[in-house]
Amino acid sequence: MQALTTRRSARSSLLVAALLTAAACDAGARAPAVERAQVQVQPMTVHYLEIVTENPDTTCALYERVHGLSFGPRDDSLGGSRIARRPDGSMVGVRAPLAAHEGPIVRTYLAVEDIEAATKAAEDNGAQLAYGPSREGAHGQFAIVIHDGVEHGLWQE
Repeated sequence: MQALTTRRSARSSLLVAALLTAAACDAGARAPAVERAQVQVQPMTVHYLEIVTENPDTTCALYERVHGLSFGPRDDSLGGSRIARRPDGSMVGVRAPLAAHEGPIVRTYLAVEDIEAATKAAEDNGAQLAYGPSREGAHGQFAIVIHDGVEHGLWQE
């Protein structure tokens, strides 16, 4: 009988702990929603997809055959990238590494309204500024931040 009482007591304690945890989680779940409501949500629009490779011409040929893109000549204002414009206005650029330490990568640049504010917000949230914000000819401004080992591109027209 004592074992049954002990099991019921343990179950009751577990139930109370579970309810308290659920209540705390529920309260915590509501808190971020309030914070999110204060931040203006921006649509995530890809402005520029950059592909860095040792073989830009063969990569351009691949994307032309697979995705129907048409790449132009090298654009020195974009690091010598060959650029293809997509119907939605976004760009795909393929270039060789600009420095010995730069390896192959596919980097997505998301459009932002204010490159300075977006870069600061990224840094405030633990990202490391790798490059920029910098003007890229007539194409706009860009920045690269690194967070959790991933390079994130930001672009303002």
